[in-house]
Amino acid sequence: MTYSNIFKKSAVALAAVGLFASASAQADSLVIEQDINALAFTVSVGAMQDDVVAGVFNVDNLTTGTSFLAFCFELLQGVGVGALTPPGLEFTAGNVVNANTQALFNQSYATLDLTDASALAGFQIALWETLDDGNLTTGTYKNWVGDTGSVDEDLALLVAESFLDNITLGAPGTGNYKLTTWLNGNSQDLIQATPGTTVPEPTSMLLGALGLAGMAAVRRRKA
Repeated sequence: MTYSNIFKKSAVALAAVGLFASASAQADSLVIEQDINALAFTVSVGAMQDDVVAGVFNVDNLTTGTSFLAFCFELLQGVGVGALTPPGLEFTAGNVVNANTQALFNQSYATLDLTDASALAGFQIALWETLDDGNLTTGTYKNWVGDTGSVDEDLALLVAESFLDNITLGAPGTGNYKLTTWLNGNSQDLIQATPGTTVPEPTSMLLGALGLAGMAAVRRRKA
C-alpha cells in the first residue's frame, strides 16, 4: 500500500504548548508498515479537506534489531517511500511531547485492544487532536467523518471523543509511559510508548476496563 500523498506536512503538529525538554538525540534506521486494521477518514484542516488513515504502525528498528508499535505524530505528513523498505530512513529520537499527549497515553493506552480497529483509530485521532485543541469539532482539525460511513469508523470517533473527555476531566491513569518521538524531515513523524516504572492502581485499571465495556456496548447497539 502506498502512503505518500495520504498526508501533507503540518506546521501546527508541533505547535502545541507545554513542551517538555527533549532527550539526547539518536538516529536509528526505521522501516514502517501500517497495520491492516487502519480506518479511513476525512477531516477539515483549516480551509482544506484532507483524507487520512488512522491506525497503528508496525516499526522495525534496523539499528537495534528490535520492533515496536507507534502512532502518527503529525497529521499532514506522508510516510516517505524510503521508510517503507530496508534500509529505511534515519529517524532522530527524542521525547518532545505536550501535557495532553502524555495524559492521553497514561490514561488510555493500557486499555487499548490492539486487535480492535475502532479503538486504534480512535486513539490515533485523539492523539492528533492533542496536538491541536483537543476537540473534534473545533480548532484546526475538525469535521471528522468516516470515509465509508461504516459502524467501525463511527465507533472510532466516539472512542476518540471519550479519550479526549478523559483528558479534560483529569481521569486517573491506567499506566505510566515514556514517550519517544521519532522525527524525519522527509517522512511522517512517529510516537512510541514504553512502560514506565509506576504501577497503576487497581481502581484505575477497573475504570479502563469499564470504559472499554461501554464502547463494546455502543458497537452492539449500532450493529
